[in-house]
Amino acid sequence: MAGKLRKTNPELLLQRRALARYQRFLPTLLLKQRLIQGEIVRARQERAELQARIERRLEEIDRWLGAFGESLPGPITRLVTATGVRTGERNVAGIRLQVLQEVEFRVAPYSLTATPSWVEAGIDFVKMLLETRESLRLSIMGELALDLELRKVTQRVNLFEKVMIPRARENVRVIRIALAEEQTAGVGRAKMAKSLKRPAAAGVAR
Repeated sequence: MAGKLRKTNPELLLQRRALARYQRFLPTLLLKQRLIQGEIVRARQERAELQARIERRLEEIDRWLGAFGESLPGPITRLVTATGVRTGERNVAGIRLQVLQEVEFRVAPYSLTATPSWVEAGIDFVKMLLETRESLRLSIMGELALDLELRKVTQRVNLFEKVMIPRARENVRVIRIALAEEQTAGVGRAKMAKSLKRPAAAGVAR
């Protein structure tokens, strides 16, 4: 629980400094909030594009159905395995987001003469599908991280705008009024003391 506000000049100085500090920091928070909001819009657009790309890839499988029916020991996906993912980082308002650099694949050995001619193209197709799926996964993770950070920043913005800055302003106002009243009362007491001294001084003179 906060202590009682002291109506003193040192406390006034502290409250003024606190107010200036809050007002200086708030624009930085607002800028970060806007940057994250813009990045979330971009991330959602990217997610939608990747999802649409995956859907198009899946629709393209229809063209392969006839070929998939050709002689092959097991599904073509059996030949392709994602063995690793290399990612980089992108910094957005202090938030580190992973971006896909490369998906590493292992292709099981197969006979070029004993397998259908479409197998090589089919392997490339599966690789593209897996890469797009990995990009989508990282995009969703990034969007979740941005959403979480936006909530934190928005809470801090609200704290500064609705609590800390108004409270500091009110404290400054209350202290200034109290000091002004105290100064006025002091002047009044000084005048009264001066007026009381005058009759006493006049009596001594007589």
